[in-house]
Amino acid sequence: MRLRRWFAVLAVVALAAGVAACGDDDDTGDAAETAAAGPDIEHAQAQIDQFSAQPEFVAPGPPVDAAAAAGDKLAIIPASSNVPFVTTIANDMVKIGEQAGLEVSVFRNNGSPAEWTQGVTDAIAQNANSIDLLAGLDPAAISAQVRQATGAGISVVATHLYDVNQESDPNITAATNIPYEQAGRLLADWVIVQTEGQANVLVTTINQVNSTVPMTAGIDDEFATYCGDGCKVTKIDSTLAELGRLQQQVQSALTRDPSINYVINLYDSAQAPQTEAAIKALGRDDLKIATFNGTPEILEQIGPDSVIAMNIGENLNWIAYAAIDQHLRLLTGLDPTDSPNVPIRVFDESNIGEATGPGGGFGDSYVAGYEELWGLQ
Repeated sequence: MRLRRWFAVLAVVALAAGVAACGDDDDTGDAAETAAAGPDIEHAQAQIDQFSAQPEFVAPGPPVDAAAAAGDKLAIIPASSNVPFVTTIANDMVKIGEQAGLEVSVFRNNGSPAEWTQGVTDAIAQNANSIDLLAGLDPAAISAQVRQATGAGISVVATHLYDVNQESDPNITAATNIPYEQAGRLLADWVIVQTEGQANVLVTTINQVNSTVPMTAGIDDEFATYCGDGCKVTKIDSTLAELGRLQQQVQSALTRDPSINYVINLYDSAQAPQTEAAIKALGRDDLKIATFNGTPEILEQIGPDSVIAMNIGENLNWIAYAAIDQHLRLLTGLDPTDSPNVPIRVFDESNIGEATGPGGGFGDSYVAGYEELWGLQ
């Protein structure tokens, strides 16, 4: 795993923020019965246990004859070439794609729609067979060029933008998705367990960020279904430009409601440092943070004396393999997969030592798994 800072600069999707109490929704059936019966700590712990283990490779679909795509051109257009998170995935895609026999190019840019437009235009002019819009480049921002590419018979794939259950832009050919909603559910599960079903949690969001939509949906539903009426969720939102004010926002929220007993930061490197500063400024040694992304600098802080208790991480190299797999499927005439099976893992004090092992705590089974799937072994 490498730096994950790009999560704070993904594509723009609006979502209203506010304050909500768990169980306020008119749930019916099993969900209502669960909430009425009180918190289901056993369920929450089972989810944490399941996702704390090192994930194994699960093939995203039938085998792919990579040799049939040998010499095909893949053009990668990153959302920005200035962000390590994005460039790490792009560089890994180049290595993996070339190993699979593709000719891979990366269009360097500074993150402006005008440059993305130029990137697609260049890819069409250079007779690319497939285009990847990488790590937050929303196809809606360049819809005319995307339609031009697909109209010319070029596959267009959005990688690391949508949740696995989220509907993608109708103009693209396929998407390589991430389980953002599941990450949100796990954040809620962790807090349910740690507070013994009596959560009064502060959630910091960045509603500009596309992935905030499924993540907050997962958080809200998990609390409503498994935490019962005794739990409360308060949300505060920051725009990307206002993240410098987050410490003050958190301090204000904690001052208004001193009974808040946990904090969820959706994006670790963008939010956890300022939240930690706010907690320490108020002398709230009892408060802990659960967060998402697995940025190495944040993972390194997890320990018995840290404010950061849990982090849900992902593996950038695994994401790169999944992206190349999607392109190989399209280039060889197969249907795209809607189950890329890119995993996430819960890291806490009990397993954080594994984050420095093979694959950053994700093992290396996926490398051999993809190579065998593509007929490279």
